[in-house]
Amino acid sequence: MDIKKTDAEKSGINLIIDKPADILPHGSGFLFVDEIKELNKGKSIIAVRRVSEDDFWVPHHFPSNPVMPGALIIEAMAQTAALLVLVSYPEFRGVPFFLAGIKEARFRKPVIPPAELILKAYFEGRKVNIWMFSCHAFLEDQEVASAKIIASSQEKKK
Repeated sequence: MDIKKTDAEKSGINLIIDKPADILPHGSGFLFVDEIKELNKGKSIIAVRRVSEDDFWVPHHFPSNPVMPGALIIEAMAQTAALLVLVSYPEFRGVPFFLAGIKEARFRKPVIPPAELILKAYFEGRKVNIWMFSCHAFLEDQEVASAKIIASSQEKKK
């Protein structure tokens, strides 16, 4: 599968934000993005998850042969898509976003710690409070997972 390069990748735009934990509402035990490498506001993002032998799931999935669960790879891609929205449109910070759907999910190769998982999300469209993204996960240049992520945003409570 040929993945198109982002405008940021083509032009060399590089905006580094070093604290996704300050942007996402997730607690440290469920944060699956460690760093943002590139951002093309409103269009695309490249982020990193450093998969460690100390991650909470390693002793359980599977003992003696740890493989990052597919659900956590999906979550990492969804958090990357959320970062794209929350950095591109700061007015949405504090607005609850929820995973509304996953389409065309594919897992091509296991992610075994230690590893650096490269996460890419591309904004595909929005209809009112429904947001759509094309997401991909890579180990080096090899795609290991992909999915269409659908998220819904809710109004802030007053």
